[in-house]
Amino acid sequence: MAALQMKKDGKDGQFSQVLKWVGYLTAIFSLCATIAGVAKYIYNRVETRRNLAALFATEVEQQKAGDYSSAWQTLDKAAELLPGSPKVQETQEKLAMAWLENIHLQENQKFSDVTQKVEPILTRAVAAAKPGREQADLRAHIGWAYFLESRDGRFDLDPAGPYREAIAEDPNNPYAEAMWGHWILWDHCYRVQEAAPHFDAAMASQREGDFVRHLQLSALMNCTTEEADQEVIRAANAMRKEQRTIDDYERNHILGLYFFELAHETPKSSAFINAVPPAEHVATFHWLFDVLDANSDGSSSNRLSRLYYLAQLQEAAGQHDDALANYKSVLSQTTANTNSFWDPSNAAVKRLSRSH
Repeated sequence: MAALQMKKDGKDGQFSQVLKWVGYLTAIFSLCATIAGVAKYIYNRVETRRNLAALFATEVEQQKAGDYSSAWQTLDKAAELLPGSPKVQETQEKLAMAWLENIHLQENQKFSDVTQKVEPILTRAVAAAKPGREQADLRAHIGWAYFLESRDGRFDLDPAGPYREAIAEDPNNPYAEAMWGHWILWDHCYRVQEAAPHFDAAMASQREGDFVRHLQLSALMNCTTEEADQEVIRAANAMRKEQRTIDDYERNHILGLYFFELAHETPKSSAFINAVPPAEHVATFHWLFDVLDANSDGSSSNRLSRLYYLAQLQEAAGQHDDALANYKSVLSQTTANTNSFWDPSNAAVKRLSRSH
């Protein structure tokens, strides 16, 4: 019996030892699986971050190139990769505003094709943002989206509503004030004096000055009134003093204003010349158009007309020597039978020569 008991105890000991090893192996395998799982999780997070970084970098380059549609698609991929990401949402909001500010339609595209994409993002952002500058910027862009949709023929939306709300949250908000001024002139070109305080308030914010000035010019250049033409010169003069830049479209449009206002002397010509102090007007004229001579080596086809306009401004500013020289230059390049500037230039030369 004792021998049998010892034999049984030996078997039990061996079995217990096997169970221990099974336990050890199970624990080891479990640990390995855990480590593998953690490693996979870390790898996936690293990979996700790497992919997100690549998508964000791509979006930046696409936005720089003005390819907002592709940039939007890139951020859609980022949102799928990391749903609910605050950074993705913030980037979408900034892109939505930038797209609305610089919208350019493709063939057969409507404004609503863009606004319907970005409005939900802006509305979500407004709901999440605290009252203040950020929320006001978002509200203003919703108002701008309403304006763009009105150009598609939708008239049940009032852009001024979001602008008003934005300004209540952030007085002098540059987007809301400038867009409101633009809306006033879009609706009624004769309301230049009503729109002007909105642009002034936008500039008083000391934010987004370039955006404000270019939107102001765009709004005024859509109008064809003498009052608007004078206000264009005031805005351009301000831009010069603020050391801003002006694009070629704006420059060429303003040159056209001089033709309408100064090519044929009328009572309105004096008001246009004196829209700003004449000496400042001369400086702004140089700022606007000297680049045309520089870019074309002085051979621009409209150089003669610009010399005539400049001479008129210089005469009004009391810069008689410069004005006389430019009037004479006009005469030397034309005849009474070939150019309408000859007679008034000839009269100006006689007038200024007598004053010397």
